[in-house]
Amino acid sequence: MSGKNQGVTTYNWQLANPIPTFLPNPHPGGSLPSGIILGPMAGVTTIYSNIIDLAKMDAIGLEVTWTGTPTGIFSVMSSNSGAYFYALTFDPALAQPAGTPGGYVVDLVQYPFRYIMLQYTNLTGAGTLYVVEQHKDFN
Repeated sequence: MSGKNQGVTTYNWQLANPIPTFLPNPHPGGSLPSGIILGPMAGVTTIYSNIIDLAKMDAIGLEVTWTGTPTGIFSVMSSNSGAYFYALTFDPALAQPAGTPGGYVVDLVQYPFRYIMLQYTNLTGAGTLYVVEQHKDFN
């Protein structure tokens, strides 16, 4: 039986960007969950997830699912400071919602950053966004 630290996180979505009010210390777990689990993909808006602290995790897997007919840009945002977040680049690039329901998984093995936050900018169409994360350490 393994003694690895691991867990599952369901991302919550909100219209307000959590970065300006995020205090990395003394909040070692990330930002408090707020918003709703099914992210609304509608209008020309950007929605943000809560910020997750992954300081003690090495392997992260995201399951990303959307419904409806949205077209937009999904980004995985990373930070070490908790004050500035930048989009990760993927090769090949992540598939983006393009007017049909869909989804994929994102493999973030050896994730080298402390914090993760997800961001979605809707351009047209409507739907809902649902993301579940599995994380664990290698020790």
